[in-house]
This record gives sequence, C-alpha cells and structure tokens, in this order.
Amino acid sequence: MKKYLLLFLISFLSMACKKAESEYDTYGYETECDECDINYVDDLGATVYVNGHKGTWKKDFPRSVFTEMKVTVTARQSNSNTVSAHIIKDGKRLVSKSGNSSVTVRHIVKSSGSTKPVSSICGAPTQKGGPCQRKVSGGGRCWQHK
Repeated sequence: MKKYLLLFLISFLSMACKKAESEYDTYGYETECDECDINYVDDLGATVYVNGHKGTWKKDFPRSVFTEMKVTVTARQSNSNTVSAHIIKDGKRLVSKSGNSSVTVRHIVKSSGSTKPVSSICGAPTQKGGPCQRKVSGGGRCWQHK
C-alpha cells in the first residue's frame, strides 16, 4: 500500500510541475546567414539591431508577452547565400521565410486572456550600447531606466 501511495504522490508532483512550466509560452527568433544585419522587435516593443552577425543566431524571451513579433535579416553582400528568419514558440518554428538578400517575418500573437503579471527584461539601451538585462515584473523598464 505504501508503495502505491508513494507512486501516486510522485506522479502528482510531476504533473503539477509540468503545469506550472506550461503557463507561459516562450517566444523567440532564429536566423541563419553567412554575414548579415538583424533587427527585431523585443518583448517591450523596442527595435533591437545586431550588425555583422555570422552563422546561426537565436534569441528567446521566456515568460514574456508579445502582441506582434517581427524580425528582418539583411545580407551584408549582395552575392551572399540565402538568409533565413524564423519566429519560434516553445522551441517550434511558427513562421519561416528565406531569401537571397533580405527577409522579414511577422507574427501577431493572440492574447491568451491571462491577467497574471509577467517578468521580462528591461531592454533599455545602456551606456555600452547593449540592452539592459535587469528583470522587471509586469513589463516596462527597471528602476534606473524609468
């Protein structure tokens, strides 16, 4: 009897953990190119630029809320090979596009109806030129960038 009770308890706890992990979708971007410039809309609606990237690039936004996603990949040389851009949800590609010089991929994220506050990254430009990596609750900017 104790063996069955222990087995039941373990299976119940594992189901509870899986439910908590799946409350939020993880969205992101993925690109491939020989040498390219990338710009994307982050989870706060700001456009972020990545210049002179080579190879595969990936950016995830765990526990973030999006209304619209957009990523553009532009080859630095006109005789460059194919460039590709993808919008990702929970590790799976939602929208993909490939081209010879430039591609743009867009996706409108439908609201899940959840009213729970979410955590995200501040994303404000820093003095070094990169985005601020402080976590903020409920979206927006951190205490320093308000």
